[in-house]
Amino acid sequence: MRALFLLFVLANLAFFAWDRYLRAPVSAEVHNRQVEITPEKIRLVKEVAPPGKANARVAGAAACMEWGAFAGAAVARADAAMEELGLPASQFKRVMVEASGYWVYIPPLKSRNEAEKSARALKELGVTEYSIVQEKTEWRNAISLGIFRSDEAAQSFLKSLQRRGVIDAVAEKRENFLRQVVFYVREPSEATVAKLAAIRAQMPASEVRAVPCPA
Repeated sequence: MRALFLLFVLANLAFFAWDRYLRAPVSAEVHNRQVEITPEKIRLVKEVAPPGKANARVAGAAACMEWGAFAGAAVARADAAMEELGLPASQFKRVMVEASGYWVYIPPLKSRNEAEKSARALKELGVTEYSIVQEKTEWRNAISLGIFRSDEAAQSFLKSLQRRGVIDAVAEKRENFLRQVVFYVREPSEATVAKLAAIRAQMPASEVRAVPCPA
């Protein structure tokens, strides 16, 4: 029952965050997971397991709230957000994995100057988190806007960008090209769920969901 309650709370908080922060344009808070295409240069954030009132079990395991995934510069920001929660180290877990994902990005531009010009245009539209790919690969001078674990999440984020006026971004699947960081919070209290949902609302390129806690 606790697991079902957690799922219900997360669903309602996720809807609130979407309706409040993503459905209508927000002045300066579309936060995207930044990514460097070279796998060894991308750091992933481990998921945190928070203290809580719940003692639920999902499929034989304790219920956790999963938040992620993060790469590139977004990792430091997510780390800082988790630190603000003040959870004991024993109650959260930070995991790094290599995974495929759905990349939301602006295709490579002809030069660094054009990429920087496009980046300035993003800022004017209220998109404040992005990274220009600098590695000498086929993606050089592309602008990374976010990495997602599902096509549905990537398409939803892409639509939010389009509502802001970002018309040249695309979403495509990439196989095993990045490392990601995910936080697991164990049996979170309602207060912790609410705080994480509020943090996630400021970083809409991330996802929050209820899952069995990792071993």
